[in-house]
Amino acid sequence: MTDDKPDASLKDSPTLKRKAEQLELENRIKKAMEGISHKIAVISGKGGVGKTTVSANIAMRLALAGSKTGCLDVDITGPNLHKLLGVNTNPAIDPETRLIVPVTGPGGIKIMSMAFLLDSDDTPVIWRGPMKMGVIREFLGNVQWGALDYLVIDLPPGTGDEVLDIMQLVKPLDGIVLVSTSQELSLTSVAKTATMAGKMDVRILGVIENMSTYTCEQCQHTVRLFGEEAGVEQLAGRFNIPFLGSIPLEPGRMQQLVPAATASGKETPASRAIDGIFATLKKQVERKT
Repeated sequence: MTDDKPDASLKDSPTLKRKAEQLELENRIKKAMEGISHKIAVISGKGGVGKTTVSANIAMRLALAGSKTGCLDVDITGPNLHKLLGVNTNPAIDPETRLIVPVTGPGGIKIMSMAFLLDSDDTPVIWRGPMKMGVIREFLGNVQWGALDYLVIDLPPGTGDEVLDIMQLVKPLDGIVLVSTSQELSLTSVAKTATMAGKMDVRILGVIENMSTYTCEQCQHTVRLFGEEAGVEQLAGRFNIPFLGSIPLEPGRMQQLVPAATASGKETPASRAIDGIFATLKKQVERKT
């Protein structure tokens, strides 16, 4: 290399090229997030507690209330949100912007999920962390979200890469909603998530107890299937976070969200509980802090 002529190999460096591509994608993510008024992430420390059901119900209620709503499934290896929202089509590519056009669901909800990119619901995603993180960045920055009032983000359980990515990349994130049962294993796991949020300086909008009770349709006897009463509420008090409410277990509702959420005059204990939680949550999000 001469004093007045730069080394051409530096310009063609694969490392510098990747760095430039990453910076470009991060700028697109920032721009996309600026077009969305409110961003809510729903998370649980433990799988199987109904986090995706809560995410879908929140998105449905926002859409039915007239808000322009998007829903992003960040559970890359176990996407299920599309099934609750009743959609399973392939997203398109905008020929002008080359951005992914999200699938339109009930109430006009814009939905993006790894499930749309797989051959079938039985196809496994066998990826390591960096590949999953790459897809999450693509979903945030290369999807044509447009101007939205709300984006509901359904996160996988735990405190891994996907959760960390959302907390770091989605700016500003209005906060997270924790979902748990009163089972000791779930309470221990969600406590770790609450601690992580504190370390990341992420606001916790509240915690929801799901599947609190089950009432037999034949005898009307009510039992607690997961843990003791007030377990989640006590956890909320320990971390000084809002307790948003309890949702009873209704198997039919969990499997048929779209007809249950849109049917008129068919209130159930679970739907009333979710309505109350939604009203409180919406106030939490829209309250300036």
